[in-house]
Amino acid sequence: MGLEIFISYSSIDLNTIETIIKPLKEQEGVNIFCAEYSLNPGQKISNTIIQKISNSDLFMLFHSANASDSSYVQQEIGIAKANNKTIIPILLDSTSLDGMLEDINYINLSDPDKRDQEMSRFYHYISAKKQSKKKTQLLGVLGFLAIGIMILSEK
Repeated sequence: MGLEIFISYSSIDLNTIETIIKPLKEQEGVNIFCAEYSLNPGQKISNTIIQKISNSDLFMLFHSANASDSSYVQQEIGIAKANNKTIIPILLDSTSLDGMLEDINYINLSDPDKRDQEMSRFYHYISAKKQSKKKTQLLGVLGFLAIGIMILSEK
């Protein structure tokens, strides 16, 4: 099981975020849930979104004026907060983070002078999280193997 990332965004911003998430979707060991592409016809949207947020390792919020105005985005933030998810706000414009998000460190893509540096910091963070999850999973497997060996050696 790879690094599970939930993408929260306003559909108005979809073209903008596609260029940012495309390299992530191409990485082995990273699974992206983006409602626009991940939901199947006939699938219950609310139940699926709640499940995907609950099972995610990272909640990635593409923040903009459009996202601030979206009731869906606000509900998704609430679900992520209620599930103690790591939230990574990515600022697409100069709209300030407020409320439950104002004390969270963010990636600032709204400043063209810092964009390349911020993108590098963002991709490095995702890579580190992916490696950390892989190590944790490996340790879990090794732990189960050790328990199995101990049980077998006692017989």
